[in-house]
Amino acid sequence: MKFRNIIWCLLAVLALASCKEEDDAVEEYANWQVTNDEYFSKLVWEVQQGFSSLPQQWVLYPCYTMPEVGYTLNYYDYVVAEKLEQGSGTTSPLLTDSVEVHYSGRLLPSASYPKGYQFDSSYAGTFDPVLATPSKFAVLGVVKGFSTALMNMHRGDHWRIYIPYQLAYGATARTAVPAYSTLIFDLRLEDFWRKTKGDRE
Repeated sequence: MKFRNIIWCLLAVLALASCKEEDDAVEEYANWQVTNDEYFSKLVWEVQQGFSSLPQQWVLYPCYTMPEVGYTLNYYDYVVAEKLEQGSGTTSPLLTDSVEVHYSGRLLPSASYPKGYQFDSSYAGTFDPVLATPSKFAVLGVVKGFSTALMNMHRGDHWRIYIPYQLAYGATARTAVPAYSTLIFDLRLEDFWRKTKGDRE
């Protein structure tokens, strides 16, 4: 009888523990779609109104796929760029070009990540221009919001870009990115060139 009671107690403890784990998983990104929609719409509105108190220049770039005539842009049709450093370049990559960039991507703050979960980075730890090796890929090979930002940058530019989930992964979750996630990238454009066979190896 005692043994049976011990078993039941252990099962109860395990059940509580699993519920707690499930609760944590749910709370990590609670109301995530609403949180991201509200954050991004407010950010776009503030940039449009010129309310930013930061010294850097903030700019809105419509997604490159937006029609030019007869369409009213919504807040989620924009990529927001916070221009941190200006490079020396004078031209921008085309959609068909390849680029070399340094980047670090994170999400909005959540329960366990007050600074936002870092889901990807081309370098380890703090950026070091001497040690970091830039990533190489096609402008067309990334999400629309990322491509849009690249097509407006010049060599040497250092921006922080904010991409709404509608121009990123939308309602689809990725390995480290929940569905409906705004993506925030610290992005440096090192170089770009016309794509040729094997140029990203």
